[in-house]
Amino acid sequence: MTLRKGALDISGLAGGAFRDGQFRLFFVGIFFAVQAIWVQRVTLGWLAWERTGSAGFVGLVAGLSLAPALVLGPFFGVMADRVDIRRASFTTNGSMAAVLAALALALPWTGPGALVLAALAIGVISSAHHPVRMSLGPRLVPAAMVQHVVSITALNFNLARLVAPVLAGWVIATAGAGVALWLSVLCYVPMLLVLPRLRPRALPPRARASVLSDLVEGLRYAVTAPLVRSALLLTLSFATAVRGALEVLPVLADGAFGRGAAGLGVLTAAAGAGALGSAVLKAAGADAVGARLSPAVLWATMVGQGAVVAMGVAPAWPLAVLATALTGFCATWVGVSMQASIQSDLPDAYRGRVMSLWVVVGFGTVALGAFAIGALAEWIGIGAALAVAGLTGAAVQGALILGVHPRR
Repeated sequence: MTLRKGALDISGLAGGAFRDGQFRLFFVGIFFAVQAIWVQRVTLGWLAWERTGSAGFVGLVAGLSLAPALVLGPFFGVMADRVDIRRASFTTNGSMAAVLAALALALPWTGPGALVLAALAIGVISSAHHPVRMSLGPRLVPAAMVQHVVSITALNFNLARLVAPVLAGWVIATAGAGVALWLSVLCYVPMLLVLPRLRPRALPPRARASVLSDLVEGLRYAVTAPLVRSALLLTLSFATAVRGALEVLPVLADGAFGRGAAGLGVLTAAAGAGALGSAVLKAAGADAVGARLSPAVLWATMVGQGAVVAMGVAPAWPLAVLATALTGFCATWVGVSMQASIQSDLPDAYRGRVMSLWVVVGFGTVALGAFAIGALAEWIGIGAALAVAGLTGAAVQGALILGVHPRR
């Protein structure tokens, strides 16, 4: 797909990577798998709130489902650059389904301790799953299609973010959290069936080295490549505050506005609606600048921090919903833009290791944000906690932007 700077090509949604048969197969599996991710996240968040009524515990559960990526992500990235990527994907998808099935079976006897263990298990599996997922898709298509693959998979992820939370909220309210967990398990099945038919591009041969040596080599590449280094730093500060705020929506929905599980579904869907609009624009080619950071993505980082403040100070439910939608829009615009910029010119041999670092800063640091906002909410309330997070994030983000582009 060839795009002029700033062009918007709606026809790209129907072409591009979808012309490749391997990517079409992959998309069938990933379409359902990401539905599972969002259903399980909403269900775990609701169970944490339902069983304890504690904002801090909701933040803890959200954080534990993400925190292992901070430590384990880079090591799994090394593995993604070494092992059969199809088998690795089968293992991570199958393991996630097994954990959710076990939780569903034990749900009548599940207390806070079991939820902590389930969230931690999901976090460990996710720290392997994300670098594998981000390596597999681009290796199914020619290099020229990689940026479109990133945009289309982000569109799929955020379409699920719009649909799945509403579905999860309805299922929880009408049939219970156990049924929602089984729904997640079923959504992993198509990916498990598709994987044996995929033929990803082989990695170039290289000399055998220790895991530590490969890890250091990947870190060196990320630090010495100016684009990768800047994208990682900006994503780190953005994700901690903005995406961390999106992990404590159960507290905002029920703790601040008394809207229950249905309100959680509405807020999460609002974030998904904003994210979907952003992903559609990106998939259609908006701001498709290749291997560089555009002014639009830098502005989006600051607007996203402002949206978090607006979530906290919103005096009425409709305004909170709108602020959450804007937060979701900015989160996706920044996430897709940063990932596409990195992946566009990234050698296959480094893809797993570098993208595992992106997972650390893009997903793992969300755990820190969720921990901090949840704990602060216990002390000063969820509204004030979100306002503090957004203002602090904006200050840090502004300093980093000036460091990346001093003349701006």
